[in-house]
Amino acid sequence: MIKIDVTEKFPRLKQAPIIEAVIEIRARAESPWEESAIEGKLKEKLPDYPKVTSQSEVQHELKIAPGLPPEQIFRDLGWKGLRLQSADDRYIAQFNRDAFVFSRLQPYERWDQFKDEAMRLWKVHEELANPTEVQRLGVRFINRISLLTGEVRLEDYLQVPPKSPGDLGFEIAGFFHHDNLRVPGYAYAINIIRTVQPPKGAGLDGGGLILDIDVFTTESFENWNETIEERLSEMRWLKNKVFYDSVTTRALEDLQ
Repeated sequence: MIKIDVTEKFPRLKQAPIIEAVIEIRARAESPWEESAIEGKLKEKLPDYPKVTSQSEVQHELKIAPGLPPEQIFRDLGWKGLRLQSADDRYIAQFNRDAFVFSRLQPYERWDQFKDEAMRLWKVHEELANPTEVQRLGVRFINRISLLTGEVRLEDYLQVPPKSPGDLGFEIAGFFHHDNLRVPGYAYAINIIRTVQPPKGAGLDGGGLILDIDVFTTESFENWNETIEERLSEMRWLKNKVFYDSVTTRALEDLQ
């Protein structure tokens, strides 16, 4: 059985391929969630996040009936929350009725800095929403490893690359692979998406290898910040294990 060891050290990559890091805490607000009051308090408490956008929720349904043209139905579910962005556009925080979502765009810094800022803003969300239970805690890292133009050998980058069926020798022009894994002995699951992003225009850009790793809890738990921080450390370890076991030594050398 796997044993999570949060003290394990991983190589620090000088050119970390992380294009977005996300911490999500889904927890239903128990306090009143009214736009004007929430916006005023967030602007007061977080002046370092000056860019504020209101977010509404819309439900889209496509209705199809025999002999009738398709009908699109949109339902306005009302105000959902606020999206705040730091002055340098690197940090994004979403304060929603049902969830707090915190993102760091590239360049990624260090885990401790990222996690500490997420927890600082989560405590603000907690004061406003007063949630009693966390339904889902998630850590998601989206990585993009740049590919050079010319022939791309995915086996140079991935430990388990895609391959043509049998001995047919078809050329792989693109692929999309999604794994959903359970962690034995722990209330965690992992979504792993591997795909290739096509090149953007001419030049040396040969596209990118996307490795999207989403670690999340599978059971709800009481809202205690100590528990959240402990689980974030375990989920970070799982994320790192998946990443370093997914890419080749050559890929890691290219990122140094």
